[in-house]
Amino acid sequence: MKRIINYMIFAFLLCPLVLSAQDTKEQWLQRLDESLSKREQYENQKKSRLDDLRKQLKSANSQASRYQALMALFEENKSYSYDSAVYYARESQELAEKMGESDRIAESKCAVAFCLISAGILSEASSILDTVDPRTLPQPLHNLYLDMKCSLYRAMADYAHDDPYYTKYITLSNTYLDSLIRALPPKTMMWYSSRGSRLMRDWKYPEALEAFQKVLDDPKATPHLKAMVTAEMGWAYIHMKDEDKAQEYFAQSAIYDNETATREITALYHLSRLVYKDGQHERASRYVHQALDDVQFYNTRLRKVEIGDILPIIEQDRYKAVRSQRNWLIAASSLFVALLLVILYGYWFIRKKNRKLTEARETIAGQLEQLQHANRLLKEDDKIKNAYIGRTFYTNAEYIAKLEKLFLTIDRKLTARQYDDLRSMTKLSTLNAERENMYEAFDQTFLKLFPNFVERYNLLFEEKDRKLPPNDHSLTSEMRIFALIRLGITDSERIAKFLDYSVHTVNTYKTRIKNRSTAENEQFEKLIMEI
Repeated sequence: MKRIINYMIFAFLLCPLVLSAQDTKEQWLQRLDESLSKREQYENQKKSRLDDLRKQLKSANSQASRYQALMALFEENKSYSYDSAVYYARESQELAEKMGESDRIAESKCAVAFCLISAGILSEASSILDTVDPRTLPQPLHNLYLDMKCSLYRAMADYAHDDPYYTKYITLSNTYLDSLIRALPPKTMMWYSSRGSRLMRDWKYPEALEAFQKVLDDPKATPHLKAMVTAEMGWAYIHMKDEDKAQEYFAQSAIYDNETATREITALYHLSRLVYKDGQHERASRYVHQALDDVQFYNTRLRKVEIGDILPIIEQDRYKAVRSQRNWLIAASSLFVALLLVILYGYWFIRKKNRKLTEARETIAGQLEQLQHANRLLKEDDKIKNAYIGRTFYTNAEYIAKLEKLFLTIDRKLTARQYDDLRSMTKLSTLNAERENMYEAFDQTFLKLFPNFVERYNLLFEEKDRKLPPNDHSLTSEMRIFALIRLGITDSERIAKFLDYSVHTVNTYKTRIKNRSTAENEQFEKLIMEI
C-alpha cells in the first residue's frame, strides 16, 4: 500500500513536468509553422544573394576573382540546388586546373566530391578524393579533406547498412573524424561540433549534447551550422528515448533550414515521422510534403528515395483518418438533422407560448414604466413640496412678526396723531422691497432643488444669447418664469400673479425666449421639464 502511495506521489510530481515538456514541444512546432509561412520571404533573400554572386562572377576580371566567385556560388548552392552546386564545383575544378594551383585544385575536388556524396554517387566521389594528396595541403584544406573522407565513408556505411561492410566503413569514417578532431584547435566551435559527432557514434549522448550546446552558444555559429547541430541533438534525444525533446530540436533545425533556404533533405523530414507517431497526421503530411518539395527542388535521386519511404505511410494513415472522419461526419450529420427537427418543433411550440408571455410582459413592463415615471414625479413633487412648505412656514412666521411690529407702530402713531409718519409707512417702495425678498427666497429654494438649472437652461441658447443672474443664489426674470414652469405651474395667469406681471407680458417673455433658443418652440418646455 505504501509503495502504491509513493508511485502516486511520484506521478503527481512528474505530471507538471510532462505537461511543461508538451507545451515546449508545441511552442517550437508553432514557431516552425510561423517560419514556414515566411518561406517565400527567405527564398527571395536566397535568390537575391545568388543574383549578387552571379554579378560578381560576370564582372570578375581575373582568374583568381573568377575562381572565388565560382566557389562562393558553390557554397551558396550546395544545400540549395544540386544541379547548380555540381556545375559551379566542376567549373571551379576546371579553372583551378587551368591555373595550375594545387591548393585550389584540391579545394574544388572536395567541392565536387561533396556534390557526388549528396547524390549517392559514392564510387566516383571516392575516386576523385583519392586524387588529392592530403600531405601537401595547408591546414584549412587538410581539415576539409578529412571532413569529406569522413562523410564519404559514413555515407557508404549507411548505404551498405549490414555487416561486415557497415563496420568496415563506419570504422574508416571514425578514423578520419578522429584525425579531424586532432587537427582542429581544441575547444573551438568546429572542434566541439566534430567532437559531438564522434561522441554520438560512441553512444555517449549526454556528453554529445554538451558539446553541441557549446556550438549553439558560440555567437559565430552560422544558421546552417546550427541547423546541423540541432538535428544531431534531435537524434541524440531519439536514442535517449525522449521523442518530445527530439521534436523540439528537429523543429529548431527545420527553422534554421527554412531561414537559410536549405533544400537538401532537412530536419523537416525526420520531424514529420515523429509528429506522425504523435497522431498529428495533418501536420505530418504538411511537413513531409514540404520536405518532398525541397528534395525535388534540390534534385538528387538519393534524397528522393530517402523521403519516399515515409510519404506513403503518412498519406495512407492520413487517408484512413480522413475516411474515418467522413464516416463520423455522416453519422453526426444524420443525428444532427434529427436533433434539429426536434429542436425546430420545440422552438415552434415554445415560441408560440412565449409570444403570449411576451405580450403580457410588454404590458406589465409598460405599466411598470408608467408607474416608475409617476413614482419619480411624486418623489420630485414631494421634495419640492417639503422644501417650499418649510420655506413658507419660515416666511409666514417672519411676515406675521413684521405685521405685528407694523400694527404696534400704527397704533402708537394713531395715539400720538402722527398722521404724516403713517403716510410715509404706506409707501409702495416698502411693498416692492418685500416682493423682492419673496423672489430672493424663491430663487434660493429653487436653486437648492435644481442646482444645475442655470447651466442647463443656458445650454438651450447660443453663446451670445446666454445670460447669467447677478449671483449664484438668484435667477433672472426670464429664468424665473421657466423655473415656475419646471415646478409644474404652467398657467400664465398664475405665473403673472406671482411675478406681478400682466398675462400678456408673461406670454411675450415666453415667446421671445423660445424664439431665441436653439431648440424647437414645441420642444422647449419639454426640455425644461427634463432638467
